[in-house]
Order: sequence, then structure tokens, then C-alpha cells
Amino acid sequence: MIEKREHLEINDAPGALVAAWQATPTGRAPAYSVDANLDPLSRHAWQRAVFIQVGRQTLGLIADELQLLSSEDVRVEPFTPPGPAPTPAGHLFGGAWVRAGHAPVLVFEPGALADYLMRLEAAA
Repeated sequence: MIEKREHLEINDAPGALVAAWQATPTGRAPAYSVDANLDPLSRHAWQRAVFIQVGRQTLGLIADELQLLSSEDVRVEPFTPPGPAPTPAGHLFGGAWVRAGHAPVLVFEPGALADYLMRLEAAA
């Protein structure tokens, strides 16, 4: 689900990993703020958050910009990163979108991403 910033409860605390919360029937779902290396990054100029459901948990990532693609435009190939998995739930990426003439785009593995973000929050 994609939510506009104005529909979320904003967290403006300096250095906050959770930038906002989405109200859900069972409580609040966090929208995390991370940089391109998936390290915590507090920023305030974002416009939307993308939420995913992982098991019974909903969590999100804030985004400066989104571009929706049709399923015909995307072909994800299975991909296993080298080395040990960084989370008990496995590797953060489970696939790669490869297009001729473009750099590959890694595709998140939802369970591992959720585990990684929750561990970041617990360590904060």
C-alpha cells in the first residue's frame, strides 16, 4: 500500500529511524527512514511511504519518489547474494530485475527486510 505523508502520523524527532506511523486496525505500523545502504537516515522532505505486509506485521519505507510499473515491464530473476545472510530471516535480496543497457535492480525479500528493519529499531 502507498500512503501520502499527510495521511500518516509524522515523527519529527531528531535522528528517528521511524519517520511516521500508519494507523491500522491492530495499532500502528512504522514507516522507516533509511539511506541507500539501509542505514538509518533521518530526513523530513519525503512525500510517501510504501507499506508491505509480512506475516501479521505491516511495515513501511518512506520514499522521496515512486514510480509504478506494470507487471509486463518487470521481469525478476532469482538472485542469491554471496556470503552469509545478514539476518536470521535470510538475505535482504531474493531477486534482481535485469534490463539490457541498465544496471540490475535488486529486489527485497520481504521477510528479511522486515527482520532487518526491526533489528535496526531495537538497536536504536
